[in-house]
Amino acid sequence: MSATRAKPEPGTRGWTVREARPQDEAVQAAIFNTCFRKDKDARTFAWKYRDNPDGPAIGRVACDAEGRVVGSYSYVPRHFLRDGAPVTLMQASDAMTVPDWQGRGIFTGLDDVVAQAAGEAGFPLCFAYSGRLSLKGFLGNGWQLIGHAPLWRRSFRSRRALLRRGRVGPLLLPASPLLDLVAGLRDRARLALPGGDAALVRLQRFDERVDKLFAACAPRTGLVGVRSARWLNWRYVDTPSRRQECWGLLRGDELRGYVVAELQEGNAFLADHLAADEEARAALLLGFTALARERGQEEASALLFAHHPAVQALGALGYRRGRTDREFRDIFPFIVRRCRADAPETDLQMTRWHLADGDRDAEHLSP
Repeated sequence: MSATRAKPEPGTRGWTVREARPQDEAVQAAIFNTCFRKDKDARTFAWKYRDNPDGPAIGRVACDAEGRVVGSYSYVPRHFLRDGAPVTLMQASDAMTVPDWQGRGIFTGLDDVVAQAAGEAGFPLCFAYSGRLSLKGFLGNGWQLIGHAPLWRRSFRSRRALLRRGRVGPLLLPASPLLDLVAGLRDRARLALPGGDAALVRLQRFDERVDKLFAACAPRTGLVGVRSARWLNWRYVDTPSRRQECWGLLRGDELRGYVVAELQEGNAFLADHLAADEEARAALLLGFTALARERGQEEASALLFAHHPAVQALGALGYRRGRTDREFRDIFPFIVRRCRADAPETDLQMTRWHLADGDRDAEHLSP
């Protein structure tokens, strides 16, 4: 099992641990909303913990002396290919504690309990994109920071971009209408969808064509989350919020690729995409960017590891990498924890991971 530092056992600081149950989901939603300033209900947690086609979550809750839930934490399973061979890994999700009970070791205690249970069930490794509040706790509890996922941005309104440019940018704000006019004229030609025999079509659901596409073009080395029709429909179509849009690049009846986007409140998020080849990838990313502009979004963004093959295509479309000194705004920590001692050392290398923004545990990416 993974090594843990010495700390008080559950039960020695006024709380005990038990397995999470479906009837806990409303309380989990309430704690989540308090901790993360969200507005979720039990449906999100039933969707995430029990409806996941890759398997049920390993979840634990912390309870006070009267049995009230005061903390919760789960590992969610995800099917991967490791160098082409199937393996199931776990994703850390929703580490949260009622404010009055924070500082009593609930987060780290539950993390140890869940990691041990995952290891005993045969899962070798857990991964996570860490948030600001939990990173220190993760790194002090057996997790390793193996790299950062950069954010790649393209602004359609210069005001937002200027506000990020240190001291000089805000001084140029009066010129933003003129800058937007010039950029808009340039983008009309630059973001026109190319002609040809493939068309970008809205998908209501994924079907078996995406299974064939993934089998044909999934990376042959490293770790990549399996993109099956069943998982994609659960992840992006049958969600409580319905915030994602799915688009397919079709040549006749052949699926050449897909792109999943969120377009909410001025922000366009590239949640996921899969392409048969680089020509299809360029068309998909162009389509996403054009869609964001047509819908009046102020900015489009993609959270992708620097070694992702889409980075070059995004650069050609005018996306720029965020600043490397702004953690949790422009770069996001990617961490892993071994649940078993036999987890391969190579899995701790950032360049072996092939992930997209939608591989985070959040139901949706927009606020």
